[in-house]
Amino acid sequence: MLYGTPPRREHRTSSGALALSGAAWSAGRRGAGAGQHRSRRRTVREPQQTAQLLVRGLAALILLGLVATTAFFVVAGEQHGGAAETGPDLIAAGMLASRTVDAAPLTVEEVFPDRGAVQPAAARPYRITMTHIDSDCGTATTGELGLLLTAHGCNQVVRAGLDAPYGDYQVTAGVFNLADAAGAEDVDGRLRQLVETADGSFATLPAGRGDPDDPPTSQVGWRTRGHYLLYCVITRPGGELVTADDPYAARITDDLVDSYLGTTVLGRRAAGV
Repeated sequence: MLYGTPPRREHRTSSGALALSGAAWSAGRRGAGAGQHRSRRRTVREPQQTAQLLVRGLAALILLGLVATTAFFVVAGEQHGGAAETGPDLIAAGMLASRTVDAAPLTVEEVFPDRGAVQPAAARPYRITMTHIDSDCGTATTGELGLLLTAHGCNQVVRAGLDAPYGDYQVTAGVFNLADAAGAEDVDGRLRQLVETADGSFATLPAGRGDPDDPPTSQVGWRTRGHYLLYCVITRPGGELVTADDPYAARITDDLVDSYLGTTVLGRRAAGV
């Protein structure tokens, strides 16, 4: 018992024991009364504790709901951001998918509006030495590449000869206008083998930079965007070899093919500017 009588050995027969027993009995009565009072208090507290548990559980559910809602909006925001980043490319792919939807022919003024220089984003200007436009795409190619382009409806090439702003690099950069994006992708897939086997490539402007009978010393780079094939040919004076890991060559390709022709020129066309 929590508040019961003393142990049995304290119940003695002597008067002192009786007196002690009586006192213990009185204490037991008081203890029993206190126990009943605490029992009543416990009975009162149990509903309060149940209510508190319910409130805490409800608070936990609300907190969990807030966390789940926050996570949902974070993920949705990231997906929306990703869509915003890819949006311009998707629009460009639609606007530049073929000459059926992108019927206006290219002009030198559109591709090279400043006849003196090309200004890629975040790069020094490239000086233009000459520009050229032709309806015969074969004039800007060597070997079998011209036939491949003609088979996919190429009807224009706009190009320029340029001097790079660093080193002694000379560059030819331009745009081929093919019938549709599928044709451009097919040319893109076959070009590497043509270049590596020397069966076809891009010609320089002006022509004659390097003897066609000698092993190739230039480096070429190309990309497709919609129904256009963008390219550059990088050479060194005196026919010095431009190696595959040349950092300047990689920079030139990025400046002219990716940044200027791909983003600036065709970006304007895709936006209808």
